[in-house]
Amino acid sequence: MRLGTRLFAVISLIVAATVVAVIALADGILRGHFEAEIAASLEREARLVTVQLPPDSAQWPDAARRLGALVGHRVTLIAPDGRVRGDAEFDRQSLGRLENHLVRPEVQAALRQGSGQARRLSASTNEPQMYVAVRGGPPGLAVVRVSATLASVDTQIRAVQRAVVLAGAAALVAAAAIAGLASAALARPLLRLAGTARDIAAGRSPQFPDSRIREVAEHISSLRTMHAELERRFGELKHEREETAMLIEAMADGVLATDAAGHLTAMNASARRLLSYGPSERLPPLEQLFHEKRARELVKQILSGQGVDQRELEVGNRTLLTTGRRLPDGGSLLVLRDVSELRRLEAVRRDFVANVSHELKTPLTSIAGYAETLMHESAPGQQRQFAETIVHNARRMQRLVDDLLDLSRIESGGWRPNPDTLELSGVIRDAWEPMAEAAQRQGVILSVSPETERARVWADPEALRQVLTNLFDNAVRYTPSGGQLTVTTQTETHRTSIVVSDTGTGIPAEHLPRIFERFYRVDPARSRDQGGTGLGLAIVKHLVEAHGGQVTAESNLGRGTTIRLSFPTPPATA
Repeated sequence: MRLGTRLFAVISLIVAATVVAVIALADGILRGHFEAEIAASLEREARLVTVQLPPDSAQWPDAARRLGALVGHRVTLIAPDGRVRGDAEFDRQSLGRLENHLVRPEVQAALRQGSGQARRLSASTNEPQMYVAVRGGPPGLAVVRVSATLASVDTQIRAVQRAVVLAGAAALVAAAAIAGLASAALARPLLRLAGTARDIAAGRSPQFPDSRIREVAEHISSLRTMHAELERRFGELKHEREETAMLIEAMADGVLATDAAGHLTAMNASARRLLSYGPSERLPPLEQLFHEKRARELVKQILSGQGVDQRELEVGNRTLLTTGRRLPDGGSLLVLRDVSELRRLEAVRRDFVANVSHELKTPLTSIAGYAETLMHESAPGQQRQFAETIVHNARRMQRLVDDLLDLSRIESGGWRPNPDTLELSGVIRDAWEPMAEAAQRQGVILSVSPETERARVWADPEALRQVLTNLFDNAVRYTPSGGQLTVTTQTETHRTSIVVSDTGTGIPAEHLPRIFERFYRVDPARSRDQGGTGLGLAIVKHLVEAHGGQVTAESNLGRGTTIRLSFPTPPATA
């Protein structure tokens, strides 16, 4: 509905409601006022008639007709018993047929109070009549009543109502004119303002209207401010988007983005290079982008809404480290990192370490053997001391070489666990036996909980023995005299955890995240003094993860360290 139509409808409703209210109010007020004036006039006329009546009752019928004609209203003379003794509208012969008027309300009121009035329809004319009666008159007469029709009152009220209706019609005409002018004054700037808003939404340059109406001017000012703020923010967003696009395009990692249907919406130059697509070559949907089975399964997983972290894929002759995420709008984001050269260097490093370790193993064995021979055959003195030093360091290098070979074999995939259901107590005894004597000399005791004695674990026996040996060795070396080493187990639905805790020196919080790195030492000087290789915990981590398990560490400086090993539950108890 247009503004002018709405204004006209509102004003028309107001005028119509006002006219109806005025008509109803005027009807009540005017009718009451006119009837009160008529009643007062009739009462005066009735009192005048009482003093004009002759004392002879025989003359009353004629006197009633004469006085009625004189005052212009019907005059009725009523005896104390209610009989009509004279009436201006009836002759002498007809008086006997009239009803007894004693029960009429105005007559009853006049007899009680001296005067009375009533309003009702006339039985003879069927018109509303006003009856006023007063007590008095010559002896033999009780009440004189004068009546008049109220039709003139209705006529006058209808005249007033017609005047009000005409005034309302004139007001409606004026309302139409006012609505037209008001709508023109209001609607024109509002319509232009709506056009301005559409221009802003469409990105066109808007034209802001002018208005002298304060409220409309405030809306125009607010729209100007909003447009300026939107322009500023759009500019910032455009700048940020361009910067983001440039950064993504400059990334060495490949970045691909898709919509909810899986169609590629963005792909930087690195992604095209890694996937062997030209700069202008049309790209297929993400599901068809890869041909390798593992890559297609990964894409399907990403499109289904599941995240993918650091998954390696072999695509062509490249090794790609892939990360995938679901976007808030239902699309997907895929990041590809080429780690082919890194994996090649890691393979070179592993091969180098393995080869060097193999080459060092034989001469170290010879050196240790000859040094032991010299140590046993030499007399006590400086020569024997030198031989003992050679043996000690040769054995230390042998341990380092053995650890390097083990770690290289695990990392290269040359070793695979052969798990079985093991009684944990037996593996603990085997791992503790080589260092039991040293622990006894140092005053460190091993405590195994009762549930651990009965526990079973699904693991490779040699691997688990090596894991516990490395953990026990670290705990004994870093636990002061009188300390304790505790082994407990925790069985969950699908996992069994082995918890190794000591009361040793503990590890500072800043070193804790790196203790499973190869060659990392919290205290390098102390580790060298005690013969540590820095590979024990790295081997522990790789061996446990090869079983599909996890290793975590907790420590408080000066209060000991806790290592938690999590293995899958044996199939028989799963």
